[in-house]
Amino acid sequence: MRAASGPSGNQSGQVEVETAVVLPVAVFLLLGLIQLGLLHQARIIAEYAAYRAARIGAVYNMDTGKMEAAAVAAMLPILSYDNGGAEVLARTDTASNWARKYMKPGFRMNRMLDMPMFKYAEIVICGPLKKDVQSLTYTAEGKQYVPFDNPEVAGGSGAKTKLRVQLTLNYRLIIPFADWVIYRMWKGREITEDLHLDMGGRGPSFSFDRYDMAAMAGVHIIPIRAQYAMKLHSDVPIDRFPGSNSCE
Repeated sequence: MRAASGPSGNQSGQVEVETAVVLPVAVFLLLGLIQLGLLHQARIIAEYAAYRAARIGAVYNMDTGKMEAAAVAAMLPILSYDNGGAEVLARTDTASNWARKYMKPGFRMNRMLDMPMFKYAEIVICGPLKKDVQSLTYTAEGKQYVPFDNPEVAGGSGAKTKLRVQLTLNYRLIIPFADWVIYRMWKGREITEDLHLDMGGRGPSFSFDRYDMAAMAGVHIIPIRAQYAMKLHSDVPIDRFPGSNSCE
């Protein structure tokens, strides 16, 4: 009986060792796949949020505050926040749940409460440039405006009649362990092209940035960028047009 139980005991020990080696790898692969899927979802929603931001800007005088608020509202289902050291999404499956989440101070202010150097949504106006529309202005109450609600102006062709915006979604990775690994992959420029992520990169001239500061505090954030263009339909103060195109 002892001779028969010996090989069985050895086999049982071998299975346990193999399980101990394989199981962590399998768990990481599963967590990584979930986080990569969420990243892909965030990229799609960022594109929709850029459309919403451009639409609000086209109608409401290129007001970046209103554009960012519209983007946050569109992205709310994928935005997480810190709740005692854990990343929480909260439900948005009903109107009341959506409103409850949106009323949290961070989302209403478009500012991460635990990482105040970050907005959830950052809008940059790519165009038209000030030099492109300077000749179209009129003056009212001492301020210059470009009358895009005038069909003769808005009906023109070319880049000078289109609002072009770039949205940066500062996406908080929410899956433990996978967040750290994927963040390091992003900083190493391993997955940026496939996922259309902002090129942060630890190149030869690497410099410590705000994303690294957040990572040191345990919050792993990856910026996802999207752009959209739309015809302008409202009078816009001339000082809201950029002097140069700083979009990527």
